[in-house]
Amino acid sequence: MADGVRYEGRFINPEAYAAYLLGVEQEARGNFNEALRTYLEAHTEDPDSPEIWARIGAVRCFSSAPKAGPAAARAAFERGLQLDPAYPGNYLERARCAERAGDLPSALRDAIAAVARRPQDEPANLLVARVLSALGQRAEARAWLEAYRSYSSPTSEGERALESARNPGSRPAPAARDLSTGSSSTRSGAFAELRSGRTERARQQARIELEADPTNTDAWIAILVACDALHDDACFESTLARLQTPSLSPSGTALGYLRELLARRAGVPVSF
Repeated sequence: MADGVRYEGRFINPEAYAAYLLGVEQEARGNFNEALRTYLEAHTEDPDSPEIWARIGAVRCFSSAPKAGPAAARAAFERGLQLDPAYPGNYLERARCAERAGDLPSALRDAIAAVARRPQDEPANLLVARVLSALGQRAEARAWLEAYRSYSSPTSEGERALESARNPGSRPAPAARDLSTGSSSTRSGAFAELRSGRTERARQQARIELEADPTNTDAWIAILVACDALHDDACFESTLARLQTPSLSPSGTALGYLRELLARRAGVPVSF
């Protein structure tokens, strides 16, 4: 169920979900070999998932030297696109891989393809603008960001990118960092509600955040924790069914809640 509408999707067993989540955790920590192993386990359980191939490609790319990344990841991205050409994640990750390798024309082509399939996706839009700027097309980069802002509410990162495009001489302030994982600080107000024992309010807060940004990993983890605490299996399953490619790695706080959630659902201690 999504916004009161029932969608029929393919069955995905819990083992695939668990392996995928462990892969996200390991990838966020930079443990690429372990992440690849768990993503391959997830693929074994769910061979028709384009999302898993996107993560496999990303891990293969970023665990290789920059110039070697696209070749190392090519087969994974191509497989994911064969499974579902409409899914934007493989285009986005292939674009990031190409940008890292310095292949800006390929990065721009795939980033635009990702936006075409999910126009509201901020990371894809920021990538388009960044590559345009790197290609010397600064006016086009600013126009792209202005257009994106006209139909979407950017995060602080998006606002900084737009301010930088409007004032090329300015230096945008860096994002706050979470020293425990190196990722951006907590991006969900739902965790404060969870710590205060206000589980239902945490669920509602996370829902609002996911409506604003369906790729907000922290909000996604927060609502799963809230649904689990409320013993609402329908909520838990529908949230998993709407999982989208994360825009950023989970914060340290979110990873702590994720570890506890997996331990409860699996019935055994889970260590990362």
